[in-house]
Amino acid sequence: MPTWRVTFVVSLVWLLPSTALATNGLNMIGFGAESVAMGGADVAVARDTSALNTNPAGLSNIGNQALDLFSAVAYALDVSHADSFGNDAPVDNKFIGLGGMGYARRFEGIPLVVGIGLFAQGGAGSVYKDLATPFGGRDELSSLFRVAKLSFGGAWQPDERLSLGASLALVYGDIQQKVFPQTSVAGFSGYKIEGPHALKPGLKIGAQYQPRPDLTLGATYTTATDLPLAGGSLTANLSAQGLGKVTYSDVRLIGLSLPQEVALGLAWQVNEPLLLAFKLDWLDWSDALKSSRLAASNPDNRAAPAEIVGVSTLNWRDQYVLALGMDYALDARTHLLGGYNFGRNPIPAEHTQPLLAATAEHHLTFGVERLGEGDWRETFAVEYQLGNTVRYVNPELPFGASEERNRHVALYFMLSRR
Repeated sequence: MPTWRVTFVVSLVWLLPSTALATNGLNMIGFGAESVAMGGADVAVARDTSALNTNPAGLSNIGNQALDLFSAVAYALDVSHADSFGNDAPVDNKFIGLGGMGYARRFEGIPLVVGIGLFAQGGAGSVYKDLATPFGGRDELSSLFRVAKLSFGGAWQPDERLSLGASLALVYGDIQQKVFPQTSVAGFSGYKIEGPHALKPGLKIGAQYQPRPDLTLGATYTTATDLPLAGGSLTANLSAQGLGKVTYSDVRLIGLSLPQEVALGLAWQVNEPLLLAFKLDWLDWSDALKSSRLAASNPDNRAAPAEIVGVSTLNWRDQYVLALGMDYALDARTHLLGGYNFGRNPIPAEHTQPLLAATAEHHLTFGVERLGEGDWRETFAVEYQLGNTVRYVNPELPFGASEERNRHVALYFMLSRR
């Protein structure tokens, strides 16, 4: 792998969550502490460097230059799996950490602002280290699919009312997975996957328009990004066949993708202290996630099967997200932020599985932004995911009647300099 690519991938992996904090499908509800604190109602309110990943036209709101450093930690209040084999277990990866950053600068003398940002986009996955298996005994069931972006973009403001923007992203995804790796019986061979990854481009375009001083309209379009994962290794437990553990060095997982997305937003300055924001977002999951195909070849034991292939049905449905946000200025230095985000669970019940926590549909958010000394400001946010429970029978899995539960709380912090 070229040196530049190694450096880039390492920098993105630093931003990836230790598990997945995804609540609008595979995506987070917002990016940056202000965006999250306002419930993700950020299309018409994008005004920091996270605009690169929400609405690049919002970069025009940056006066001279801006630096934002972002971090978050989430705790799984109740993310758990239950099934007909007596399992009723919480995930072992209860804490989730992630980070991000952005920098933008205005060109002197021309209405152009350009920026660069690193963002943890989201992902999916759970870790259960000691589940009762359908084959007797206990073993680990875990998966972690992670997505991050490096975005370059700019905003051009032809007049005081209109701003147009675009950002080009390099999207990185990878996966680690263990499906009962210590188990091998007639008809089933456990396995673990390490390291398949993908690096693909994506594009977001956006606009903001002010028909009057107290009203801003916003719109964005994001292209779909296929993430065909390749590389890494798969180790299959073929002990029941007398072969022990066999490592396959060519792994391909296709069928994973980020969807095309259309978002519309509105921000209304009701009076001097109060701003209200609204966003309606459509995510085309039905086209992005239909099925996945795992293929592993090139085993290190010639007696082993030359290729292992597995297909899973996804059939996700489109998701509509509604976000409402508020910004209230207590004084010239302190703002209170609040929001609500709703996004229907895009995963059909019959295709739910333990490796994907039930998508939380309702989120309440709150935040405080405080201007500090000099050019610095601090933004704190809290996101509470109201619990969601999905009861299902997946005919492709051996767990029978099952249940997935998901309830999180997350803390966000952003340090900014203007």
